[in-house]
Amino acid sequence: MNAQAPFFFFCNGVSSMSDLPDNAKILNLSYFKQDKNHLVNLKLPDFVRSVYHLPPRILDLLEITAYIFAADRWAPRGRKDALEFHAWARSMNFIISVRDAEFWNRQVVKEKLSKALAFMTGDAEYSFRFIPGHSTPPSGLFDREEFDIQSSGPVSVVLFSGGLDSLARVLNRLRTTDEDIYLISHRSGLPSTKRTQNKLVEALKNSYPGRIHNYSFECGLSHKRGAEETQRTRAFLFNSIAFSLAYSLSQNRFFAYENGITSLNLLRRQDLINGRASRTTHPKTHELISSFLSELADVDIKVLNPFWQLTKADVFRSLETDGGKNLINSSVSCSKTFQRMESGTHCGGCFQCIDRRLAGYASGLEDCDNCGIYSRDILIDPIESPETRTTALDYIRQATRFASITDDQFYREHLYELSDVVDHIDADGEADAIDKIWALCNRHGNQVMMAIKEIRQKHDDPRFEVKAGSLLQLIACREYLKSDPKRLAECLATILHESIPIAFKTRQPSKEDELNDHIDAILRTNKEDFQREFPSTTFALSKVIPDHEARHAELLIEAKYIRAKTAPSKVSEGIAADITKYPKERFILFVIYDPDRGIADDTAFRNDIINKRDCIVAIIR
Repeated sequence: MNAQAPFFFFCNGVSSMSDLPDNAKILNLSYFKQDKNHLVNLKLPDFVRSVYHLPPRILDLLEITAYIFAADRWAPRGRKDALEFHAWARSMNFIISVRDAEFWNRQVVKEKLSKALAFMTGDAEYSFRFIPGHSTPPSGLFDREEFDIQSSGPVSVVLFSGGLDSLARVLNRLRTTDEDIYLISHRSGLPSTKRTQNKLVEALKNSYPGRIHNYSFECGLSHKRGAEETQRTRAFLFNSIAFSLAYSLSQNRFFAYENGITSLNLLRRQDLINGRASRTTHPKTHELISSFLSELADVDIKVLNPFWQLTKADVFRSLETDGGKNLINSSVSCSKTFQRMESGTHCGGCFQCIDRRLAGYASGLEDCDNCGIYSRDILIDPIESPETRTTALDYIRQATRFASITDDQFYREHLYELSDVVDHIDADGEADAIDKIWALCNRHGNQVMMAIKEIRQKHDDPRFEVKAGSLLQLIACREYLKSDPKRLAECLATILHESIPIAFKTRQPSKEDELNDHIDAILRTNKEDFQREFPSTTFALSKVIPDHEARHAELLIEAKYIRAKTAPSKVSEGIAADITKYPKERFILFVIYDPDRGIADDTAFRNDIINKRDCIVAIIR
């Protein structure tokens, strides 16, 4: 059940409906500057002028997808630390005035549109009502059916974001074919994005005169910053723009390039599901979009991604082969450019930045990539953001697993996700599809291991201390081999080692409950920080909540207070009972407060416990 109130969006001048739920969140959207609801920046006339003419149905498509994208950015999802996964799944409802209402109100059209969006975004639902009567004047003198784009030979239409993947494939097609390449770019208004795309397009034109044709489409929110930065529907807008250009060129295919690791996006942790995981270039997404666009065009349309069997390191090598090594540092892969600093074009800490940096080392092209483009150097400097630290460790942990497990283990662990892939890729049956996916992931894992070795060889100078909290230090300590509950237990133990002696410096607790109260206060105070760094780990102080609730926590904290007259053997007996009380898959942090040094041998006491199960014993004085 969706936890959020449903969102309703009234577009192109539609007035409110009477049959809305009482808790509906309503927003009016328009891209016409004369309207008071001008919240969408959509330069549709400029794009139409560049392609001369588009039929009404495709004009409707571009307006519809622009409104979907704007609504996606306006409507917030649940908080990132929300434990209820469905809090991220929104109910998105659109009432839009269109030109070709008869077509858009066909049940099969609305079903295919909604199905593609729901899978791509992970939202609960997308519903549409289309109202007739919308029209716009011609964009210019040549906005008539008798005018169209003329091409003199073979062409390809390519989505061009300015990232490494699309740049690599454009260069490859230019080198290996005689096609004219039509680049389609989406711009949301950021000056840095425009500069990146313009710089790369100019370089391509200089290298291949007369073969590069660049078309851009500007769309985003007007007058405000988006509340939702995941932008899961951006790819739907991007694909619709590319389709419109391909239609003008009489092409029934276009290319959307993304390396397979990013495209498949297999789970790196259990909470990265639905809207939390990007599926914008997933093979099933491309298949669903192709099916919808085929309905719209009344011919078979294909969205193709020949890069799905390549890793990011493979993309680097492709660029080197096709003469694009000098363009690497001009491309932008960052998914959080809005967080970048003036010193670089990349934030340095998002998944795409981490993937790119390690791929650079794996391919031997790190010097071409790391030319001051990263705002933060997480390899050698402390990682301040808990979210970035978690992203980096998840990335390396998954790659380590890919490099270590057999194909049978891979199949068992990813069976659910593979079911969404095998029918949507080019393969000779299910077994061949799984073999190809396994080969991709295994190669990626080994490339990341190679990158880690290169990073350590280049930056781990034994003459100097490694900065605490840097990725280099986390790798050296093998943090990625530890489970999140264990990492959280170590973090909490460090905090308690400092706070408990201070809390009871002048007066020792009279009973164990006082110790539990202090630990409970620490947990509550740091809860948001813990959830940012360990988002899938639930934790509980077992003496504060009932046993039946504590059994559902991934990390349990048990506190024991050894007073002057308490025999350590009695504490050991209590811990032994706790060990058998909770399931083996739960991790336990035992906090032993021993101010009077009743424990004679800490090592022997600790080893006697950890030999019985995986846990941490923090003895505090």
